[in-house]
Amino acid sequence: MALLHISSMAIKETMISKNIITSIQKDKLLHFFVGSIILFLSLLFFNTLISISIVVFIAAIKEIVYDDFLKKGTPELADFIYTILPCFLHIVNCYV
Repeated sequence: MALLHISSMAIKETMISKNIITSIQKDKLLHFFVGSIILFLSLLFFNTLISISIVVFIAAIKEIVYDDFLKKGTPELADFIYTILPCFLHIVNCYV
């Protein structure tokens, strides 16, 4: 009976994690992916601090200039955060 209870808990946890993943908007995932690519490519040529600065600068310029000033999109803080999130994950992975 305990094994059945454990397996049902595992199934519920899996369903919850799938719901979290599917609830993230595709736009946010695209921002995360682009931030990851920019960080990866800049890390090939620069150190961590410069690479993170490049990602933050590009994300800020995209949200401020392209979305807000030029009115080509909707400026959102969440888009900026999802774009720079790979930087925080890189810091945690390398230095913590």
